[in-house]
Amino acid sequence: MRKLAVCFALLVLVAASAPASRAQESAKTADSASHADTAKTPAHFYRLDFLLEELDSAGKPANSRSFSTIVSTAGTRSGSFVVGTKVPIATGSVSPKSNPDSIETQFQYIDVGIKITASDIHEDGNHLAFNLRAEVSSLAAPSVIEGVSEPVLRQNVWSGDVLIPVGKPTSVFKSDSLENKGSMQLEMTAAPVE
Repeated sequence: MRKLAVCFALLVLVAASAPASRAQESAKTADSASHADTAKTPAHFYRLDFLLEELDSAGKPANSRSFSTIVSTAGTRSGSFVVGTKVPIATGSVSPKSNPDSIETQFQYIDVGIKITASDIHEDGNHLAFNLRAEVSSLAAPSVIEGVSEPVLRQNVWSGDVLIPVGKPTSVFKSDSLENKGSMQLEMTAAPVE
């Protein structure tokens, strides 16, 4: 009777584990097929041209900057660049114990300029789709607080999923200026690299 109970328990255990092992095998097969499809898709390279424009109240360009980078639809599928300056900001002052009559100013550095990142780049027909983040910062006229001149930082930050036609300049972000009646816009073009 004991042998019969052990055989029955083994039979139930084998029957219960069979569907789980089949599910694992089918998941492995599906995962292998997915990797095979990705491996078969050839990498395409694109030059992304960015045009950042400050527009006056009439909508005409008052200032513009252009930037370019090369990205791929395979591998990391991302690209970014940073153009700017590190600006020192006084954060405090201390008197050292060794010379209490002197004062040493402490500084923190902030990045001022342009940072653009494109990630998760992929083709969608004759379009290029990706997540785009653009940060544009600059210094405005300093503000005086308790007799100390403090810098004022202007900043525009845009982030979103975009879809642009290949070879056609497209405005992807635009916002009004906070200090005048002008605006700022980011235009970009994706061109295949041959």
